[in-house]
Amino acid sequence: MTPDQQNAPLAPRQSTRTILLRQTMPGLARRFRRDESGGAIIFTLYIALCMLVAVSMAIDIVRFEYLRAHMQYTLDRAVLAAADLDQQLEPTSVVQDFFNKAGLEDYLAEVDVDEGLNYRTVSASSEATLDTFLIDRFGIKLLSVPAAGTANETRGDVEIALVLDNSGSMGSNNNYRLNLLKPAAKEFVDAVVRPVSAEGTTSVSIVPFATQVNVGQDLLSYYNTTGEHNYSHCVTFSDSHFESTSLSRTNLLTQTAHFAPDSNTWRVTDNQSPCPTSSQRAILPWSTDADELKDMIEAMWAGGWTSIEIGAKWGLTLLDPSTRGILNAKIAKDEIDPELEDQPFDYTRDNSMKVLVVMSDGENTNQYDIKSGYRSGMSSIYHYQLSSGTNVYTYYKNRSGSNDWYWIWERDGSTKGSGWYDYQYESSKMEKLSWPEVWDHMGVERWAAIMDAAHGNGTNYWENKVTQRIYSSTKNPRTSDICAEAKNAGVIVFTIGMDTYGQGDATLADCASSDSHFFDVASLDISTAFASIARTINQLRLTN
Repeated sequence: MTPDQQNAPLAPRQSTRTILLRQTMPGLARRFRRDESGGAIIFTLYIALCMLVAVSMAIDIVRFEYLRAHMQYTLDRAVLAAADLDQQLEPTSVVQDFFNKAGLEDYLAEVDVDEGLNYRTVSASSEATLDTFLIDRFGIKLLSVPAAGTANETRGDVEIALVLDNSGSMGSNNNYRLNLLKPAAKEFVDAVVRPVSAEGTTSVSIVPFATQVNVGQDLLSYYNTTGEHNYSHCVTFSDSHFESTSLSRTNLLTQTAHFAPDSNTWRVTDNQSPCPTSSQRAILPWSTDADELKDMIEAMWAGGWTSIEIGAKWGLTLLDPSTRGILNAKIAKDEIDPELEDQPFDYTRDNSMKVLVVMSDGENTNQYDIKSGYRSGMSSIYHYQLSSGTNVYTYYKNRSGSNDWYWIWERDGSTKGSGWYDYQYESSKMEKLSWPEVWDHMGVERWAAIMDAAHGNGTNYWENKVTQRIYSSTKNPRTSDICAEAKNAGVIVFTIGMDTYGQGDATLADCASSDSHFFDVASLDISTAFASIARTINQLRLTN
């Protein structure tokens, strides 16, 4: 043993137990870490706690959801009933009544109503406060239960004026074009006219045109006209009439004369007169009856010249609010569907659409009327009918100081004789004709022949003296003007050129709302054009 070892302190003596613990502790720790007995109890307690929380929440959530669903169901039914345009009760009261009957009257928070002529929007909100049963132990004392909803009913009303060419060219080749137009136009009616429903009303006016437009006795009676006769019912417009969408019911309108401008026959027929008298060629205004409209189309017949601008003017007039008083008056007489009350609507009205459809097979041509001075008052022609049925017409002229009368005998529609006589045949029975009566009795050429026999100068001179003519050079700008007025007012203008071969295309294309609104079609494609327009209208109906 070295000296250092001898001088070192003695280490403390360890007990046998300490030694054993040191030897066994690492093993015990390892066994403790590996021992899983008792861990399931802790996990079970954790799961139980979570389940308790979940069940507590579930109970309160079920209560919450039941109340919310009950409130939402009641609110949805309430706003739907209140928004119904056929509902006569005040919308707010309707909503309140639903909540009262459901026992939820304390929870209705707010009701807002926005409505107009053709729509009603009802919005409502409700809110309840629910005391919690169990989850209040987790700090959630109250649950807010909201419900809200909006219902809207809108009637998208569509007003259509269907302006159809009935001129003589439509009847060429045994009514070839007219016979194609009729089924196409009737299919159009079937496509656009719907039963009155929440989707709104659709009214269609049909305006047949040729040289003139037969307004019809009843419709014309609502306007202030010169009223020289009651044989037919047309109006001769001036330039200013095509510079406005409206047509005044108080300003004086010139009634078109009833006459045959290019005829030397006796009496005037519908084929000869610029203004036909047939009801089959009269305007049919504001109809919701598809069968009535189709019957009108089927009855149309061809004859006369072409006046697109007059047809467009009357079509637009029937879309213009200025005729609202007429429509309501006809409703009062049970002549128009009462669902159309207060139409035509204002141009700015929401959820309504105005459509003007103009169809022609050519260009503007000629229009006629009788000049001032030969329209009213007494003429210089006398008339008497013999017992044999022969009509006698005389005209007096003092020839070289003698009292001479020019006589024409007419029987069975033909001239039986004429000549000068120095006395008036059965003068006591002769009746002087008014100018309207003269033009009803004889064509302008026949009258011109009498005047030529009395005064010379030729029949053309006398025809020109009394006949007013309006040509395409005036009519085309008028068409552009009235179509521009329609488009500026928001009317959708469709035009169809049928077998025009370039004639009238510029006028019809200019009239349309856009290039895509003009259909230049061959005769056999007329049905396609109308179907396309109907499809476009129905699409616009959904988006307007």
